[in-house]
Amino acid sequence: MCPVQMLRALVKQRLTAAAEEIFGLFERTIAEYEERLSRSREENERQRHLLDAVLKPQVRLHRAVNPADVQQLLESKEEVPPEQQEWSSRVEQEQPEPPHIKEEQEELWTRGASE
Repeated sequence: MCPVQMLRALVKQRLTAAAEEIFGLFERTIAEYEERLSRSREENERQRHLLDAVLKPQVRLHRAVNPADVQQLLESKEEVPPEQQEWSSRVEQEQPEPPHIKEEQEELWTRGASE
């Protein structure tokens, strides 16, 4: 084999290896993009359901079979979970006292009106 043919074979071998590597990277990149696209679609669908729930709330009515069921529903709604009790007691403690109105001002207005 002459040197030109050997060089040509070497270049062909190297180009083939480089092309295979490029195509492998390309396939992996496409697979990653498809996975991201799939996750993005799923997230968009989840967000759409949440938005629909906020913008178009659905009221679901439950039919009570007997008065005991109605009583049980009412009792369960009246029960406050411990976390909420703790929260509401903290809110009550944190609420500032309402501002006091000076009685002097009220007296001045009443005296001025009667004179």
